[in-house]
Amino acid sequence: MNVLIIGAGRMGLRHASGVLKAKGITSITVSDINKNSLELAKKQLEKEAEGKIISYYLNGNIKEQFDVVIIAATASNRIKTCELALSCSPKYVMIEKPLGQSFEEVLDLADFMADKNVPTFVNLNMRMYPFIKQLKNDLDNLPQFKGGKTICFNGGTLGIGANGIHYLDLLFFLYGASNAELVSAEIETNLIPSGRGPSYGDFGGWCCIKFFNRDKLLGKSIISLSSESTVFGGWDIIGAHGRIRINESEGERIDVLRNPDSQMPINRYAADYLAPVVTKIESPFL
Repeated sequence: MNVLIIGAGRMGLRHASGVLKAKGITSITVSDINKNSLELAKKQLEKEAEGKIISYYLNGNIKEQFDVVIIAATASNRIKTCELALSCSPKYVMIEKPLGQSFEEVLDLADFMADKNVPTFVNLNMRMYPFIKQLKNDLDNLPQFKGGKTICFNGGTLGIGANGIHYLDLLFFLYGASNAELVSAEIETNLIPSGRGPSYGDFGGWCCIKFFNRDKLLGKSIISLSSESTVFGGWDIIGAHGRIRINESEGERIDVLRNPDSQMPINRYAADYLAPVVTKIESPFL
């Protein structure tokens, strides 16, 4: 399998590092509009290549066909970048988020790709993590979490534009939801600066969302991504008789569960709870 990665910046290099570790890869090509970015990418990836073939091209010079194209360039000119990807006759295309710089751009991109007959995916990878799959299984099957659930995340400058979509996708996955309702939300006025320069940035804010399976309410989620905090944050999941706390940066999950045989009523809070169970988790780099 040969892979083309469009975009030699930080995200493109992360994808390249991941592809280099994958099985069945015969060659990797990295492309960018900036020659200097390609030179920097070459210096870094040569240390990881381990005999695999890596080629480097400016965007307009790509003439080959590829099995997979990964678009890791910035969100500007997405349709033009997708045209470049499709010119390589790929079997699959994956687009790094965000898909566009506005909702209208995302809709235009979806319309553009709809009739191209090339399976196209967005990189929403959290639901693939082993510890997330285990969490989903536990929320579905532990008796302490039967019924409605409240899932909260409280963090700092992760950015709604950069990471908000990851959390929304994760919540749909954990709830098994088909639709959602935005109850309330607020965008903060302070912009979050970007290491990529003054032309980029993000924003913070908070929201409350209800999740449904058609008409059945599954639970609610409260998310805060503050523009004034450097804290990574963590998850807090509340069920009928249990609580799960997850700290990705510290690699830890803590379960606090009521004895499943307890006969105490719902109003006897904190009664018959077992000792906390601590589990180590790993949040993959990509």
